[in-house]
Amino acid sequence: MTQLRLDVNGVCEILESQGLLDTEQRITVQTRAETQRARLVHERHGSAANRHFQADIDSIDIVASMGLPDRQAPERKLGADRITEAVARHFKMRYVKIDPLKLDHQLITATLSRPFARRHNVLALSLEAGVLTVAVTDPLAHELFDELKRITTYAIEVVLSPRADIQKIITEVYGFRKSVSAAVEQMNRGPDLGNLEQFIHLKRVDEIEATDKHIINAVEYVLHYAFDQRASDIHIEPKRDRAVVRMRIDGVLHDVYPIPKVVHPAFCSRIKMLARMDIAERRKPQDGRIKTQRGDREVELRVSTLPVAFGEKIVIRIFDPQLLFKDLSELGFPDHELELYEGFITQPTGLVLVTGPTGSGKTTTLYSTLRQVASPEVNVTTIEDPIEMVVDQFNQVAVQPKVDITFATALRHILRQDPDVIMVGEIRDSETAEYAVQAALTGHLVFSTLHTNDTATTIARLIELGVNPYLISSTLNGIVAQRLVRKVCEECRGQRPLTRDELAVLDIKLPPGRERPLMVQEGAGCVTCRHTGLFGRTAIVEVMPITDTIRLLVNAKADAKDIQRAARADGMATLREAAVRKLAQGITSFTEVVRVTSET
Repeated sequence: MTQLRLDVNGVCEILESQGLLDTEQRITVQTRAETQRARLVHERHGSAANRHFQADIDSIDIVASMGLPDRQAPERKLGADRITEAVARHFKMRYVKIDPLKLDHQLITATLSRPFARRHNVLALSLEAGVLTVAVTDPLAHELFDELKRITTYAIEVVLSPRADIQKIITEVYGFRKSVSAAVEQMNRGPDLGNLEQFIHLKRVDEIEATDKHIINAVEYVLHYAFDQRASDIHIEPKRDRAVVRMRIDGVLHDVYPIPKVVHPAFCSRIKMLARMDIAERRKPQDGRIKTQRGDREVELRVSTLPVAFGEKIVIRIFDPQLLFKDLSELGFPDHELELYEGFITQPTGLVLVTGPTGSGKTTTLYSTLRQVASPEVNVTTIEDPIEMVVDQFNQVAVQPKVDITFATALRHILRQDPDVIMVGEIRDSETAEYAVQAALTGHLVFSTLHTNDTATTIARLIELGVNPYLISSTLNGIVAQRLVRKVCEECRGQRPLTRDELAVLDIKLPPGRERPLMVQEGAGCVTCRHTGLFGRTAIVEVMPITDTIRLLVNAKADAKDIQRAARADGMATLREAAVRKLAQGITSFTEVVRVTSET
């Protein structure tokens, strides 16, 4: 095996020796290898299947593309990651799944040229104590290893990574860095705009900034990168001597790209131009939106600018229809709570409220609900500030205080538009609350949100806003309070027992004489989850139907604690209890339960 070549036969031999393939699968792969190579070349490069393109497909690509089941985990396919890991193990090398957010872009571009990196499938990952760690795809490329030592003058640690990952990072990092560097060079030829703030609004300068091709490329790299990383928000923040691009992934912000300060105004101008904002106005906050395409689906980007100490900050919120519109069964509602909620929304009239802080998934719940109730026979009208995503099936009104279109005034006029279902983005004041209740009372199904911690305090909040308790009890179908918790990563999950202290925090009392500990799932941390042990999010919900008991308490102006006590007696699970249920099911972790429900 020491003279093993890393062709298809060699890869199959390694996989078979480690129990990942059986003999029949190996023969199938070897028989189909050349046909599969030709197919991959045609898929990636069209009909021009010449030798250059054939060399662009390595043996691991060919085996991975066949979608064979992993004999050690039949529910999974033998993908490039698994195969590369097996090859690394055979050659006693370290396998590294590259985490784009952990890379040093400056090191990558300063160490190796883009043509060299692309031609040899090599990427500089890190430099510590004079040792340069480089990722390669071929463990037998000894001449390359010697060449790396010579041109870098460092001791080299070679690790193995999938070819597709290395090539993707080369395209993104070198492309972005090249675009930014070219923009810096171009900006440096002109005056220092940072020191000539009073001249920044000259039309000629703004046109130059907004049409610069290098900036156009850099912005597109950032957007594509955000889509690939499942980011929900992109932050472009100016600092004293630089700017930084950060992305929110699964609710957590990560630093991604540093940007030279001289490029920041041009970067902002390009985004503002795409969002149809006034690129000359940098002293006032602005809002805009961009519609673009991601594969075969449209994605909406909501753009917000804000003047801060060192310049203009931009936040781009990404609305992916696949994430915003889900089947209600995919939102995280347990079966009983889902049945209750579907009961609320199938009523012909009434008020349904979804509550929780910013970022708790209210928009996804409401949009998914509206998509379910919308039909050609139903007139769905929404009032939003701003419109989160433009949907053909809805009639959407944007709040515009400058022309006296508020939630309350828009709602008053919408009632003359023959609506069946109305969604009010948020009940903020007594006038909006009053009109929403009146709309529900006069034969409409009304959805809205409030910023309250739980279901019971929502009723107290409506009374504080001046709504008559009798009207609340007459119109309210039900209330949903929700939060988002991160899920345990499927790739690195494992079991551990809850400690006595943790049981006490969750207020769980074990029955007397029980010796077996309570086991929960927790992620050890891997590249897939960025070493957090958590990947993706799901909702925890507290669903309160307005029963006869609750109606009597509302009419009597009972406080939130009494209402919650009665709802729990009727079978309602609180947010904490819903989170503990997800913990027991192995969906989320103890730390997430405590983090998300500490105030409930």
